[in-house]
Amino acid sequence: MNGLMKMAKLDFITMKSQFLAYLSLVGVIFLSWTMGLSLILLSVSASLYVALFSYTIFSLQEKNNLDRLYGSVSVTVKDIVSGRYVFIFLNFLLALFATIVLYSISAKLQNEVLQMDDVAISICLALLLFSVLTGVQIPMFFKMGYTKAKVWSSFPFIAATILVLLSRPLLYALSGVIRLSEIVEFALSNQSILIIACILASCIIQFFSYQIAVTAYRKRKRG
Repeated sequence: MNGLMKMAKLDFITMKSQFLAYLSLVGVIFLSWTMGLSLILLSVSASLYVALFSYTIFSLQEKNNLDRLYGSVSVTVKDIVSGRYVFIFLNFLLALFATIVLYSISAKLQNEVLQMDDVAISICLALLLFSVLTGVQIPMFFKMGYTKAKVWSSFPFIAATILVLLSRPLLYALSGVIRLSEIVEFALSNQSILIIACILASCIIQFFSYQIAVTAYRKRKRG
């Protein structure tokens, strides 16, 4: 645990000069809000944004040859990997919290009532998407390094971005093929099941992703 927290603190110090870039998240949220996106889509957009930005730490690690620093502070491979996962997840929580707060303020200004069910579903869906993206990409960075992995790791992000942008027309097109109304009705009437399923799936994805990342990084350091 000490090694994990030490590593997460090192990542925070490394990224400290980059945190001003998070202010652009406010612009992203505002732009999405003006497009009439729901809290769910705003939360998903925030998870996409922070997932992309968080990988700056891998770029700085490679550019500044931080592996030598990690060796000098007596942290294990598991500490480095687990600390990185914790650091990136904390970034996600911060961005999601900011998104919900800003959306709540805008809703209050428009005399709209923010439903807690919508907040819970938004958090869980954003968590699931974030877990999928980081679950695929983080092991790539640990296995190949930032330079070699940045092209391959961008494909899941591009695919997720396209799905978010095309979510409305896609759902409209599929409505004539499958009974989306029944699916939506089931999800709305069983929100607790949806929330539990998203959390469980996210935990499983992150667990296996972590195991793969540890193995990949250990092999890379040996090679």
